[in-house]
Amino acid sequence: MEVRFERTAHRRYAVAVLRTLHGDLRLDPAPGYSDLIPHDLVHLVVEQEIGLRQGIFGQLAAGGNAGTFVPTQELRTKAWARQVERRNRSTGGDMGRSEDLAAQVYPRWLRHSGHVPGSHSVRQDPPATDLTASELDRAFERLDVLSRQWRALDVGRSMTVEWPWPERT
Repeated sequence: MEVRFERTAHRRYAVAVLRTLHGDLRLDPAPGYSDLIPHDLVHLVVEQEIGLRQGIFGQLAAGGNAGTFVPTQELRTKAWARQVERRNRSTGGDMGRSEDLAAQVYPRWLRHSGHVPGSHSVRQDPPATDLTASELDRAFERLDVLSRQWRALDVGRSMTVEWPWPERT
């Protein structure tokens, strides 16, 4: 599964999910725009680096829609909604953990990279974390790389990140 982050306008982005076993999805506009890195890209990084296969993107890889993405290749019918709701109920058990980790990692990464958390719509003092220094370092390194790519994009351009685990039926 590929996840494409698109700069769609000034201070606005979209997320396209390109799947092989299930139809493609889109979230436009996506929440949590930042000039440094989109909120949903932070989720993708923490899920990958911590190994959450049942987070937001794990649910998308299993045919769900995380409650917010819409299909791009098929009609949004009642039958589609029932099928996706069944997948949403049976997958995504770590979505809350993904939210918690994004809230823990993002402000720490801002501080680590020399930014002031309060200036990026983030609390000055992040919530406590149970992540190890090694886990935080891996997430910071990945966020540094992806942030550079994101900041280099002009409106109308995109970047694609591969989900590391196979899609599921």
